[in-house]
Amino acid sequence: MKTRTKVVVIGGGIAGCSTLYHLTQEGWTDVVLVERNELTSGTTWHSAAQVTNFGATQTMVGLKSHSIALYKELAEDPEYPINYHHADGGIRLANTEEQMEGYRHFISVAKGMGVDFELIDAEECARRHPLVSTDNLLGGLWDPLDGDIDPAQLCQALARRARLAGAEVYRNTPVTGLTQHKDDTWTVHTEHGDIDCDIVVNACGYRVNEVGAMMGVHHPVASMEHQYFLTEPIKAIEESDFRMPLLRCPISDYYCRQEKNGLLVGFYEQDCKTWGMDGIDPNFVNALCPDDLDRVMDVLEGAFERMPALTEVGIHSIVNGPITYTIDGAPLVGPIPGKRNAFCIIGLRAGLGEGGGHGWLLAQQIVHGEACYDTWVIDPRRFTGHANVELTALKAIEDYQNEFRFHFPHEHRPAGRPAKTTPITPVLAAEGAEFGVVNGWERMEFIKPTPDFHQSYSFKFNETFDVVAEEIKAVQTSVGLTEVNGFNRFEITGPGAREWLDTIVCSRVPKKVGKVGLTYLLNHHGNVKGEATLANLSEDKIWYGSAAASEYHDMDWLQKHLPEDGSVQVKSLTNDYTILVIAGPKSRDVLSAVSRGDWSKEAFPWLSVREAFIGIAPAVVMSVSFSGELAYEIHVPNNQLYAAYLALRKAGEEFGMKLFGGMAVDSMRLEKGYRHWKADLITEYNPLESDLSRFVKLDKPAFIGKDALLKMKEEGPRRNFVSMVIDCTHAPAQGGDSIVDADGKCIGTITSGGWGYRTGKNIAMGFVDPDFAPIGTDLFVEVIGEPIAAKVVEPDLYDPEYARIRA
Repeated sequence: MKTRTKVVVIGGGIAGCSTLYHLTQEGWTDVVLVERNELTSGTTWHSAAQVTNFGATQTMVGLKSHSIALYKELAEDPEYPINYHHADGGIRLANTEEQMEGYRHFISVAKGMGVDFELIDAEECARRHPLVSTDNLLGGLWDPLDGDIDPAQLCQALARRARLAGAEVYRNTPVTGLTQHKDDTWTVHTEHGDIDCDIVVNACGYRVNEVGAMMGVHHPVASMEHQYFLTEPIKAIEESDFRMPLLRCPISDYYCRQEKNGLLVGFYEQDCKTWGMDGIDPNFVNALCPDDLDRVMDVLEGAFERMPALTEVGIHSIVNGPITYTIDGAPLVGPIPGKRNAFCIIGLRAGLGEGGGHGWLLAQQIVHGEACYDTWVIDPRRFTGHANVELTALKAIEDYQNEFRFHFPHEHRPAGRPAKTTPITPVLAAEGAEFGVVNGWERMEFIKPTPDFHQSYSFKFNETFDVVAEEIKAVQTSVGLTEVNGFNRFEITGPGAREWLDTIVCSRVPKKVGKVGLTYLLNHHGNVKGEATLANLSEDKIWYGSAAASEYHDMDWLQKHLPEDGSVQVKSLTNDYTILVIAGPKSRDVLSAVSRGDWSKEAFPWLSVREAFIGIAPAVVMSVSFSGELAYEIHVPNNQLYAAYLALRKAGEEFGMKLFGGMAVDSMRLEKGYRHWKADLITEYNPLESDLSRFVKLDKPAFIGKDALLKMKEEGPRRNFVSMVIDCTHAPAQGGDSIVDADGKCIGTITSGGWGYRTGKNIAMGFVDPDFAPIGTDLFVEVIGEPIAAKVVEPDLYDPEYARIRA
């Protein structure tokens, strides 16, 4: 066994084998995989192994398309062919118009990745799958490339190719410990000796936290028992001249596919069960849980109604084994938060179908620092300190119970809530606040007009339309108040802090004490890494603020690039402060009523910061605006947040102050052309393509990504970021919707959209091919699958002179 290698991958299921193989494809062949038993002896061996192209985001569609292409190539390898039923086709059923609208949206999402789905009616569902009843059925989404694969053969084929390229695989080699050294390299301790390496990868399936504990981390991954059974032969299948398509049914929570001349039928029952919460038997290898069909009887009855043939056939065998889930159902693929040279590829509940793509994207991140797609949807750092065992289990149960039910816009499911709150969360709730969730934080979405107000989830504008309109009217004409909790906030100190930050961002760092500036961070490829507000509080203290979701992501990046001499320190204040925002033409009057000092526009102009008191509460006040109105961010320590809130509310009574929520903020920022991180700002494009040229200072001596950016500038844009106005009033565009030309050809993708209440326009943002970027260009945006006429417009539709912000 080697004693030194570049990468050690721990775990020999689909995650580990795919990662090992793809590392060799990226040019790293001095790599090793260690497995405690035999390959595929964990969850992989009993997987139903369905390979779908369906995904809720373009990144997920892209990685699944890679899996399908890879598996097809492996299956056709004459030297080592494997069993892959490619392109049997698959149907996702629907019995409500809202589900069908969702499928239209996802068809548009897939189009942008070169994937063609089809919406079919109930009769066509039955024609393509003769065993399906059309009772209580509207139709479904057809995936022509759906199929299934032999899980053990797939992993062996990947391991074989990795070995041929120079990688090594050590079976029956349990890892007993992990040691990280001062230079951030690792030693992997095994029962057969130690292996020194630069990088370690946790690909340990349901034993993920056994290895996680060895490096002092806990991963938000929990296992669920999952049952399926195999039927005896079915006559209709035996007599059919084609393989039955795969079926996924959100109506009755089951799936099925053909297995020989019978069916494999799996269940996502409501009375589901977690597994391994108190530890896993070391001898649980190639093992299953006890059968428990009584638990799935309600689901089975629904399957009988949808497929009556199941009532006339016997059960051949039953499988009940653990599968892994995360808090949001998507896997964790990427850097392990807080650790250097440590990665994971875990929580792959649909591991066989997606594993080829996950290993592909992880290998790119390990070798190149970034993948070809923005991978935030699977980034382990999207969960922060709230992601404990109990929360993970509750969300895993909820996700299991809704396996085939996609999330609607603004839908925030109830399990595991509230995870993060502030002292005024119950106060806002008493005032009628409806909350969403941002990185675990309960954040106000809107104020319910009556206690029994309820919004229906839809891809169209819903009951909240008029509610949000009233909130924005108050902000535009007088003053509004909202809470922005969880906002990422780092305190950067040290004599070289400002000079160091100048090398981290591509923008100018504010030099004058009391000034605020918006800056952008690039990765080494020259693409957009992050967005940060920098506030100079003193000569040696700068506040760094960014999106709530970026807490772990940004801290990892900053710490990775800190000066080795210790001259700069970064401390997180994210969980210590909360922002109260007052916005509107009367906001200065409210601020002046609760805080001593001169708050005039001459004494405290736009983009200023100062320390002050709000009533008796100390605060840091910034004159910045995400709404396009005169506004102030008031950063208050959490232990005095309620006092500051009461003071502002009392002062606001004179001016008719109203509460407003995140839905109003999102509408107003669209009218100003302001971006959301990981919606409009992604690692696939550079700041020039992202229409951020005014923030890029190429005359600076050096900053991360500068050389790569200069090269891309010479080559010209791949796509350009634009704002659009859509000619419809019934629904907004959603992130991922396709932008098409007059011939229906996809020429771009929507990143965000919504109604602009002050401008009376349906606004969307997105990236388009350069030929379609000029202002005034006509194009079409697919809204719920229907191409709607749209026009490229100036990004700043509301008060482009910034007169209201500067007032």
